[in-house]
Amino acid sequence: MSVVRSYNRGSTFVSRHFSHKGGGKGDGSGAGSGDGDCPGESEIHHKMKAIAYARLENDYPEATIELESDLEGRIPDVLLEFPEPCDPYGKGIAVEAQYRNKGKDKEAVVAHYLDREYSVAWLEEDDFTTHDVDLSGILSVWPYALPDRYGTEGYPDVTRWLWQKKNPTVEIEVPIPADYWMSFDKSGVWVTIAEKNIKRRGSARISRTPDGHLTFSLGKAKSWGESESLSVQVVPNDVVKLRSFADDLERKAFGEDRPSPEECDPEWHELSKRWLEGSPTVTAWITAALPDPNGDSDVVVTLWKKQKETERVAMKVESYAAENLRDLADLLDRAFEIEKS
Repeated sequence: MSVVRSYNRGSTFVSRHFSHKGGGKGDGSGAGSGDGDCPGESEIHHKMKAIAYARLENDYPEATIELESDLEGRIPDVLLEFPEPCDPYGKGIAVEAQYRNKGKDKEAVVAHYLDREYSVAWLEEDDFTTHDVDLSGILSVWPYALPDRYGTEGYPDVTRWLWQKKNPTVEIEVPIPADYWMSFDKSGVWVTIAEKNIKRRGSARISRTPDGHLTFSLGKAKSWGESESLSVQVVPNDVVKLRSFADDLERKAFGEDRPSPEECDPEWHELSKRWLEGSPTVTAWITAALPDPNGDSDVVVTLWKKQKETERVAMKVESYAAENLRDLADLLDRAFEIEKS
């Protein structure tokens, strides 16, 4: 497989794309060749690698960039090598573009590259837009190449003093003043009161509508620059329901009470459901479920809304989602207190 640089075909601009090496009839050149050396690989994965290649080529013109080049036993999707090691990326950057590949041992792959002084860009589908990729999450070599903080022999005294254990930080809870909440009193506009992440590029939010109602919503970034969200009106009684849902999520999804595959339905085993009171003309509820209980299934949280038609937003969540949803419920409770006063 090779990369065809962008070019003009008449009045049409053709962006960079992959060309498979020919193995059948004809000269086997160009994107129209019927056979290739990458059987089973999807066009989306091809595109992800091409975009990553182009972005690295643009950002690091002095570097050497190759597709699927061997790096001492592992083959990254894209490998960038600098003429000489540089701060903070070391010898280069190994790119892994993940598309529907759940079987790869991420920890082992990352350790392999870092041990060889290569930084790692572990890219998911959400990192890409139609023509670009977000490389802000590169795991750089230098912090991992430094000696452990306890291995300070040979360092100057001031360095050893800076690395010594300090006293633990003191944390206290400070109530948010009512004046702060009242500062959100902006008639005629939607105002976000608080927002908490429950996954990478996905969040839960409480807002005030232009007519003064409070809402709860879930939103996420989708592939290629799109986004999706859903909001439902909430009332004070919904605070308790959101807290209990967060407790269920912590215990049943990520804690010791998570059911075994034998205790689950074959598909979409429901862990928790809470009906929200919200608006009298709209039915709303939130659920947590295991799509595939027989495997190492991710936990999916879904917000539902039914009026004439049913709408929903679903997303896989991380373990910190329970704590952040609980914090959001506390802030919602405080917002209702301010509204009442």
